[in-house]
Amino acid sequence: MISINKQPAPSSPQAAGTIGWRARIAAWARGPTLMRDITLVLIVKLILLMSLKYAFFNHPQAEHMSLPPAVVAEKLLSVPAPASTEGDHHDK
Repeated sequence: MISINKQPAPSSPQAAGTIGWRARIAAWARGPTLMRDITLVLIVKLILLMSLKYAFFNHPQAEHMSLPPAVVAEKLLSVPAPASTEGDHHDK
C-alpha cells in the first residue's frame, strides 16, 4: 500500500519568481566571471571617458574665439580652390 503525505509543502519565504535584489546581486557576483568582468570594465571605461569629457571638452578653450555656426558650415562645406598649374612646382 502507498502512503501519501497529506500535509502541504512548507512555503518558502519568497515565491520562486520574486527573488530579492540582494540575492540577485549576490548571484551576479558569484556567477559567470567573464560577463561580470566585461560589465565592470565597461563601467570603469564609461566613468573614465565621461570624466575626460567633462575635464577637457566641456567648455571651449577661448570663449572670445567663437564663430557663428553659419560661417563654420560655409568653411567646412566649401570646395577648396584648385592648385595652380603654371610654373615650376619643385620648390613646393
